[in-house]
Amino acid sequence: MSCMTRRLVPLLAVALVVLSTGGTPSSARPLRPETAPASPRAIPAELPAHFALGLSAQPDDQELYGWLPDSGIPWDYAYQYLAAGVNTGFGWQTWNSNAQFPLWYAQGARANGYLPVFPYYMLLQSTGTCDSCGEAQRDLSNLNNKSLMAAYYADFTNLMKRLGPETWNGIGGFGHTAIVHVEPDLSGYAEQAVLQNSHCYGVCTGQANNPKYLKAAVRSTGKPDVAAYPNTYAGFNLALLHLRDIYAPNVLLAFHVSDWATLYDVGSSTDTSLNASALGTKAGTFAARSGTSQLRTDTSAYDLVFNDVADRDAGYYKYMLGQPNRWWDRLNLSLPNFHRWERYLSAVVQAAGKRAMVWQIPIGNQYSRTENNSDGHYQDNRVEYFLGHVQELIDGGVIGLLFGAGNGGSTVQWDGKGDGVTNPASFCSTDGMSSGQVCNDHTAQYTDDDGGYLREQATAYYASPVQL
Repeated sequence: MSCMTRRLVPLLAVALVVLSTGGTPSSARPLRPETAPASPRAIPAELPAHFALGLSAQPDDQELYGWLPDSGIPWDYAYQYLAAGVNTGFGWQTWNSNAQFPLWYAQGARANGYLPVFPYYMLLQSTGTCDSCGEAQRDLSNLNNKSLMAAYYADFTNLMKRLGPETWNGIGGFGHTAIVHVEPDLSGYAEQAVLQNSHCYGVCTGQANNPKYLKAAVRSTGKPDVAAYPNTYAGFNLALLHLRDIYAPNVLLAFHVSDWATLYDVGSSTDTSLNASALGTKAGTFAARSGTSQLRTDTSAYDLVFNDVADRDAGYYKYMLGQPNRWWDRLNLSLPNFHRWERYLSAVVQAAGKRAMVWQIPIGNQYSRTENNSDGHYQDNRVEYFLGHVQELIDGGVIGLLFGAGNGGSTVQWDGKGDGVTNPASFCSTDGMSSGQVCNDHTAQYTDDDGGYLREQATAYYASPVQL
């Protein structure tokens, strides 16, 4: 098993300019309509009909209001973490007055033509009784803490109110399409726990690939809006779906599926015996049983699956952390490689019944001289491969790519290091190559820390975007 390194999430305390008036009050809270089981090929009607691209963008003059619109590229998505815990006094509700941070971000994104995406990463950083524990144990402990989870459901409710169509406490909600990506990594720890109870830390009632065997505080929190749902991980997801249905039917919810959720990591393992399709079916089945399939007639289902391929550049992993297996072979001959991951994710999509978006993709490349495996200029090959194999991704059920660094030191698409245009000596490398070598011998013309590669390739892609 190989789990991802803990995410380093920037915590913001910024004031945003309100760019629109927000949602329109309504006299009744509309429920999201009951839907039939979705085909894996079904695409939410609210999303682009073409294969779409987006970026991490903090709400400042460098990113959301700077680099993105200044690039002239018609990006489809902009994403921003909501983090820092539900009971710490530092969570997203404190970042602006009256918990308006997501509202203002969504309005700013929409004003520039982007659909807002919010990774909702609140459980791990909340204050519980296991704060010194490892990440998995802390997540599962917090999930079963009644008072913490009561605060959690209240926090999620407030998010839905800010993004929904109604007015609450005199503040109009966003009321337009937005995506909330629920708790990256949590579902992976949940599935590992029920697959092998040694990963359960005492909060499982059985062992099988089923979320009903993992305990969670839902009905036991005493919150009326979630009182109908059982104290299980499946019940936790149903509770969030129900809160969405009540307060923000315009919001799409995304379920996270990790590459390591099944106890075997298709993203780093070199084991030739791994059956990626079988593992993907197992992970997708767990997702379906957690809510990507409609579990009850009175509650909706998740709309999308999100997957992440790495939380930092492969060059960072190799040269800073000593983990060379984070490189994927672009020739798809040695392991790990892109084709094995695609088999895994395609099987996830089929079993979960929902299309996928690949999120937080490292921005490094092996094309530009700027990328020399120094701080802020680490190499990776995923941007190059993905943008060169769009139809391959579509065939596997992927409808979009969201790029962004998951930690400090990784490559970003703007001049994050403030070092201007840089063109150090080029070099050739076997990283990500089962044979031969690749050379970063192209001269950069931009101050972007990736040498402008993502900017140039996205410009070329949007000249003729691929329809889904």
